[in-house]
Amino acid sequence: MDSSPAQKFQAQQQAARLSLGANVFLVIIKVGAGWQSGSLSVLAEGVQSLLDILASALILFTVRAAAAPPDLAHPYGHGKFENLTALAQMTLVLGSIGGIWWAAWHRFQNPLMPRVDAGIAALVVAIAVNLWVSGRVFRAAADTDSPALRAEGVHLRGDLWACVGVLAGLVATWWFGEARLDPLFAAVMTLFALFSALHLIRDTLRPLLDGSLPREEERQIRAVLEADARILGFHKLRTRQAGSARLADVHILLDDHLSFREAHRLGEEVEDEIRRVLPNLDVMVHTEPFEEEMQHQREKHDSAQHQKNQERKRREAGG
Repeated sequence: MDSSPAQKFQAQQQAARLSLGANVFLVIIKVGAGWQSGSLSVLAEGVQSLLDILASALILFTVRAAAAPPDLAHPYGHGKFENLTALAQMTLVLGSIGGIWWAAWHRFQNPLMPRVDAGIAALVVAIAVNLWVSGRVFRAAADTDSPALRAEGVHLRGDLWACVGVLAGLVATWWFGEARLDPLFAAVMTLFALFSALHLIRDTLRPLLDGSLPREEERQIRAVLEADARILGFHKLRTRQAGSARLADVHILLDDHLSFREAHRLGEEVEDEIRRVLPNLDVMVHTEPFEEEMQHQREKHDSAQHQKNQERKRREAGG
């Protein structure tokens, strides 16, 4: 989605507020139903949703912090706040999964038949709310390219699958009259949340470690450079991501006889074309004279190679 920073910020804030409000509502109905039914799995879901409230509140702060313009201390902006929050969220997810597994194991060893009517009603409502809200959050994350909102969507969708598992456990518990099915289903279904969290942690660490943009996006940048006959070569293409911001810089080689103004204008045109292909990319093109750069590379390479050969000869003579 090609939109202004203000529009992106507004969309992110709306999605974060929606998620926060939904999580407050879900805590109320889950904890109430868990308390009334005596179902540990439903109560555990309510406790997990308390963590969801904390995570959603953190999203509101993070989106605002990440949207702050660059300053002297952060010349590339504050986008990595989103990546840090996504990592914190997934840590909360893993912690809540561990808590549910521990509670499920304890209840499995000490089975207690719950009242399933209130629990089933609460979980059906929770699944419907989670499905709708997570869909809205995922769309906002895709439109604004926000890692924090994507993490929030994964968080909500993981909660949805956990609710499905708990619901299936309650129905099976009622149908078969076996109290151990309640905690067993709750533990098994949290595996969906576990795999989603691990996948997102991997994706979140990449920009935090200044990993390159996806290969397809770099391929699109290279295609623009290779398609322009005025560009005689290019090197030092570097890309990275910080939150929803994508950054790239590259050195292009141009005819030595171009004037400084002509080279500058050509560089601006190349930047515009790359931004047309990848609208959310902040790109900087550095222009260099082709023959001059080739001469520099030859001298630098030949000198370095000569030093390596001399060093190798000294080692052989010494040996």
